Order: sequence, then structure tokens, then C-alpha cells
Amino acid sequence: MLKLTASEGVHLSRFVTMESAADNNQFIISSPLSTHQSQYADTNLRYLTIHSDSEIVGFIILAVEPELKNVEFRRIVVAKKGLGIGQEAIKPMEKYVLEELYITRIWLDVFADNTRAQYIYQKLGYQQFDTMPYDNRILLLFEKHLH
Repeated sequence: MLKLTASEGVHLSRFVTMESAADNNQFIISSPLSTHQSQYADTNLRYLTIHSDSEIVGFIILAVEPELKNVEFRRIVVAKKGLGIGQEAIKPMEKYVLEELYITRIWLDVFADNTRAQYIYQKLGYQQFDTMPYDNRILLLFEKHLH
């Protein structure tokens, strides 16, 4: 069973390793440890660690936009693909956003060529609302309103 917890600073180097894995770095804009350390200190960013039993299997970064009553689902990275871990972790993340942050809208961007992620987001009720160019690629913007 998966569990989400607030990340600890000691987890950040592990997150950098997960981001740089070949099956992750084509779909995310990875960051060096120094960037994660400064972002981790930002009170509007929430790092959540994904645990499976006692093992750290991934992480989520949320950017809280209190003035807009939004949360940007900025990143999810999972160490082992194809096991449903990412998809399973999104549900408790949404519960956290609703019950801990008191925010009802989550939005995210995903590269247009990341069809696997798009499929999962759509399956979980996220709907595309816009597109945006980014570095000679296209980002699709998705949102979900929580109840």
C-alpha cells in the first residue's frame, strides 16, 4: 500500500537520482540538488514522498498558488514504471490538496509526446484546457476540480 508523507531534506538527493533516470528525464525538466534545496525551503512548494511499505518509490512536487486558489501539480516522479505507483499516488495527493491546503483546483502541464501520462491524467478526471509552446515542444495544460 502506498503512503504519502511530507518529504524530508535528506530525501532530496534521492529525488535528483530518480529524475535523472533515462525513463524520466525525457518527460520532465530535471533540476540539480541545489535547485531542489532552494525549492524545498519555499513555503509555497510542497514536496511529498511516495512510500511503498518502507521503501521510497517516488515523489510529488506541488506549487501552491493561494491567491488563485490553485495548486500546480508540478511534478511526479516514480522510480519503478509500469506498476501503477504514480496513478495510485495521485488520489492521496488530491486528498491532501483538498483537506490540508483547502484548495479545489489542481492544474498541471505535460509534454504532448508523453501520451502515457496524458492517458492516466484523463483516466483520473483531468481535462485539457490549453496548450503552450516550450523549448520547441508543446505542453498540454490539464485541470481537475476537486469536490
